[in-house]
Amino acid sequence: MKKIYTLAIALSLFPVIAQAQVPAPAADGKSQSIQTADSGWQTICRPSAKDRAKQDCSVIHETFTANDRLRIAAIELVKGEKGRVMVLSAPIGVSLKDGIDITVDGANKQIASFTGCQNSGCFASIEISEKALDVIKKGKALSVSFFDGQGSKVKADIALIGFATAVARAE
Repeated sequence: MKKIYTLAIALSLFPVIAQAQVPAPAADGKSQSIQTADSGWQTICRPSAKDRAKQDCSVIHETFTANDRLRIAAIELVKGEKGRVMVLSAPIGVSLKDGIDITVDGANKQIASFTGCQNSGCFASIEISEKALDVIKKGKALSVSFFDGQGSKVKADIALIGFATAVARAE
C-alpha cells in the first residue's frame, strides 16, 4: 500500500504534457538511438500532503526528440517513506513486459518494471539507494531504454549536468 501511495504521489507531480507516441521504428527494425533536446534537471517543490506548511521537493527531467519534440522519457526522483524512488515515464505504445533499463555511464544496470499506463504515458518505478544516488550524481550520462510495441529498442542518453545541484535544492 505504501509503495502504491508513493507512486501515486510521484505520478501526480509529473507536469501535464501532451500525449506522446513512441517514435517510428529504426530502418533495421531492431533498435534506435534517440537524438534528444536537453531540457535540463529541475527541482519542483509543492506543499506537503501531510503538512501543508512544509514542502515536498522532487527532481524532474523530461527528454524530447530534437526534431518534433515528442516526449521520450520523463524521470522524477522523489522522497519515499523508506528513501528515494525514481519514477520513469515512457510513451504509450511501449512493451510493458520488458520494463525500462537504466544505466549510468553504461554500467550499474537496473530494471524498473512498469506499473501502469495513463493517457500521458506508461510508468515504472525503482527505489534508489544513497549509494546509487551518489553514482548518479558523479555520472556523466543516465541512459534509459525500453522496447516499443514492435520490439525495437528505444534508448535515450540524458546528460547528468545539473543533476547533483537539483538534488541539493530538493533537500
